[in-house]
Amino acid sequence: MKTIGAAAIFLLLGGSNSFAQSFNKGDKLLNAGVGIGGGLGIPVGVSYEHAVSNRISVGGYLAYARKKESYNESGEWKYSYILAAGRGSYHLKVNSERFDPYGGVMLGYNVASVKWSGDGSQPVSASAGGFMWGVHIGTRYWASQKVGAFAELGYGVTVLNVGVAFKL
Repeated sequence: MKTIGAAAIFLLLGGSNSFAQSFNKGDKLLNAGVGIGGGLGIPVGVSYEHAVSNRISVGGYLAYARKKESYNESGEWKYSYILAAGRGSYHLKVNSERFDPYGGVMLGYNVASVKWSGDGSQPVSASAGGFMWGVHIGTRYWASQKVGAFAELGYGVTVLNVGVAFKL
């Protein structure tokens, strides 16, 4: 058990002896991922970040989600969401070229629509929109200088967001 704990600490604090950083001013980052948990179904989205300093990035988030709710054999509700937001993150300083831990906030707009299709009834649909916000903590792990993976825990759009990260 001590070995697992030591390995986890080693990985979190940086497995490299190098003092280079994984996040630097001028970096351009693209994440493509899927969300798990939350009330919007399974969002598929992309986010872009530009490093305005060695610690702060700003950018945007765009996602699409769908979900269905069936009611016996009488019909179903189909929900769809288009999410667009600005986001900012603060990146922690670590002694690693591979890990990029960060936390941040997001503010945007959610365009939602719903459609009922039921037993012999006319389809009913409506749409609405509203502001959305969220917070996130996450990390990227760079498998190479340009490609890696990311995971974010958060509140707002999803509980967990995972996917592939690219340095442009």
